This record gives sequence, structure tokens and C-alpha cells, in this order.
Amino acid sequence: MAVLVAGLKVDCLEFARLGRNVAGELAFADLPRLADMLFDSTGCLTVNLDGYRDNDGKSWLDLRISGAPVVYCQRCLGGVAFKLDIKSRLQLIAHGAAWPDDELFDDSCDAIAADAELDFSALVEDEVLLALPIAPMHEACESPGAVAHEHGLSPFAALAAFKKH
Repeated sequence: MAVLVAGLKVDCLEFARLGRNVAGELAFADLPRLADMLFDSTGCLTVNLDGYRDNDGKSWLDLRISGAPVVYCQRCLGGVAFKLDIKSRLQLIAHGAAWPDDELFDDSCDAIAADAELDFSALVEDEVLLALPIAPMHEACESPGAVAHEHGLSPFAALAAFKKH
């Protein structure tokens, strides 16, 4: 599979009209907002973007993203792999066109503004950030305080003794 260049820009309406496809791997290190949240920014996501037009003349993008970024466990602060398998169907809305009302009731797709220079990496990064849990955790792990207690008193215990006097 090809490695995608970070910052790839596509004219999304033309991309959909021509039925184009972009597929490959996108490195975590090339996604700065996501990389800031990762325990380990080595590795990559497998991505596939298909553009098409339906029988009604609407333009669409189908985006598939898979991978397993290692994020910080909010309990022990260690790394925990979070398996991603994202499938997004995005309707492209041209500048000045009306946004569909049925979008409010239908969760099978989202609408985005059509852009002559859609940043593919930013689109992938947005979808991944939306899919990550707010507070990822291992199913079972110990808090840092419990581990510190096993290895002796906490440095804050000495402060607590001063407070009592």
C-alpha cells in the first residue's frame, strides 16, 4: 500500500465527479493534532477515500480509516491501543447550495462544504479525533497512586505531616 503525502489537497467536487480513489497509509506523525494525544506516535493509519455521484446528481465521499493508535490511559497514564474502524459517508455541499434538512434525522451520512482544496490529511485527522474516546482506559490497570504506595510513601505524605502540626 502506498504512503500518502501529508497535506494532499483535492478538489472534492471534481474528485467525486470523476469517481476517483485515494488509498494508502498516513503516518501518525504527519497528523499533528492527533500526534499530541498519542502515547506513541509511531505507526500509521490505513485510509481509503472514494468519490462518486449518485443518480440524483449529489456528490459524495466515502472515507474508510483503520488502525490502532496508542493513546494515554487516563487511569495509569500508560499506553493503550485503541482499534479504529471508521466508515464515513460525506455529502459534498457546493458553495451557496442549500444544506439538506434530512441530515438532522439521518446518522448514516454527514454533509461537508465542498472545497476546491480539501486537505485530505485534515479530513482524516478530524474523523479520527471524533472517533477516539474522551477518556480511554485499560480494562484493568492500577492508578499511579497505587503503584507509588507499593514503592514507599508518597512525597506528599511529608507535606501532610507538616499540615497536622
